[in-house]
Amino acid sequence: MKVLLVDDDPVFLELSKTFLEVFHDINSDTVESARQALEKLDELSYDVVVSDYDMPYMDGISFLKTIRDKRINIPFILFTGVGKEEIKSQAIENGVDSLIQKRGDPKAQYSELSKRIWQIVKNGSG
Repeated sequence: MKVLLVDDDPVFLELSKTFLEVFHDINSDTVESARQALEKLDELSYDVVVSDYDMPYMDGISFLKTIRDKRINIPFILFTGVGKEEIKSQAIENGVDSLIQKRGDPKAQYSELSKRIWQIVKNGSG
């Protein structure tokens, strides 16, 4: 299994990659922008995209819309610190597979993230 992690915070990306690979046996590539992620998706195959919402130039919802507009049929998890209802409803309207809040205990949030990734891949949703 291979996951594409997208976040404009390089420290958070490295932490995410480490947690998923070391503790949850999930391989991942990391990119710091939606534009870089779109380039990766053109080149390589992934089982799931995990993206932040609040990024410069293209936020997580715009990134999700772009993926769906390009008919890239890949499960998409929005992993965000922004908890506004408006963002949640936009994510759902645009076909997000899951939405996870970045807050609280990192061990618990990565455990939740890995559980969702495995469920999505196992169930073949997307």
